[in-house]
Amino acid sequence: MQSGEKTRKMFQRALDCMPSGVTSNYRYWGDDKSLVLKKGEGAYIWDQDDNQYIDYRLGFGPVILGHAYPAVLEKVKEAMSIGNVYAMTHEYEIKAAEKIKKMTGVDLVRYANSGTEATMHAIRIARAYTGRDKIIKFEGHYHGFHDAVLWSTFPPLTSVGYRRAPVKVPQGSGMPQSLGNLVHIVPFNDEELLENKVKANWGDIACIIMEPIMGNCASVMPKKGYLEFVRKLCDEYGIVLIFDEVKTGFRIAKGGAQEYFGVRSDLATYAKALGNGFPIAAIGGKKEVMGDIGFLKIPHGGTYAGNVVATAAACATLDELEAGALDKVSAHGIRLMNGFSQVLSDRGVPGFVQGPPAMPAIVLTEEAGVFDYRDVAASNHAIYEQVIWKLFAKGVMPDSGVHEPWFISASHTDADADKAIEAFDEAVMEVLC
Repeated sequence: MQSGEKTRKMFQRALDCMPSGVTSNYRYWGDDKSLVLKKGEGAYIWDQDDNQYIDYRLGFGPVILGHAYPAVLEKVKEAMSIGNVYAMTHEYEIKAAEKIKKMTGVDLVRYANSGTEATMHAIRIARAYTGRDKIIKFEGHYHGFHDAVLWSTFPPLTSVGYRRAPVKVPQGSGMPQSLGNLVHIVPFNDEELLENKVKANWGDIACIIMEPIMGNCASVMPKKGYLEFVRKLCDEYGIVLIFDEVKTGFRIAKGGAQEYFGVRSDLATYAKALGNGFPIAAIGGKKEVMGDIGFLKIPHGGTYAGNVVATAAACATLDELEAGALDKVSAHGIRLMNGFSQVLSDRGVPGFVQGPPAMPAIVLTEEAGVFDYRDVAASNHAIYEQVIWKLFAKGVMPDSGVHEPWFISASHTDADADKAIEAFDEAVMEVLC
């Protein structure tokens, strides 16, 4: 897919003032392919050349209700009339925290502005609570862009080493190796290797941080009993369990992964779907762990954290989710998953569709299942990437990255699903036939 003339001209302007013409590396598709958007409404986005796409990226997942969603915009306009940042607590901030508590079951809430900030603060809280410095994270799990966690996130298979003794791989340059010494890496869904790591190092481990579902790696699900096993290990060795729910929170269930799987973490981080695209994040958790956040004890702050507009957006978004918006999300996701699965079956393409309906993923592989990052990395990316680019040309936009799931909003319709399934069928045929 080549971008249109207006989009290309505007992207040249972007190249003159921003590295690679983007503000996030994952928005760059190439000088002649990267899009510059004009607007979004409901389930659709338009580029500068007025090409319309059914949006299944949704800003990497935040737009749970739909672009420019009326109820959210109304609440934000109301909030803007009274200010934005006070450096004091305000009513929207309290209301949003009360809603988060009610929906997720956490005891206390603190705000941040992004998922990266939320996981950074959560790890600091865990270190303060336990008096330990090191963390365990899993290969292929993504927890934001700070140096403590940007290890073995999307490593090339040629660099990861032996599965029983993974090589720690930084995401790129500029990451001090000394900080990597505070991180232990293990494969996901392997009870033996995790238990071995914990038993050998538990006295230094402050927390295990994990995505309950691998939201940045084809929505790989935890094996039955795995989250319960991790919970038990943390209890036994005094380790704080952090669920990174930046993607799963308020998306796969009203109470996120903790509700979906029936497993409680000590801390959880939220962002994306919390504000339907407005920049807001939160750390929620047990009072025992979070109760001593305070001056000269556990540091946490942020000038814009809990600002009026973002918390107003969160209030409106959570109200809509409580009122049943997630039922629409789930129904659309199920329709997509069934349709995509039928296409793969009808066309004899080895692969399957997995994950929860709110964020399903397509994996092309001869294997019966994928259970960790290495499994997904070994799947047929080349074919799926070609299919994705064909979909763009047909007006259907999942993410260009083969690891990303399809994100569903409450604004997607049955007609959108049917068009996406038809386009997927055509794209598969064009690539493979």
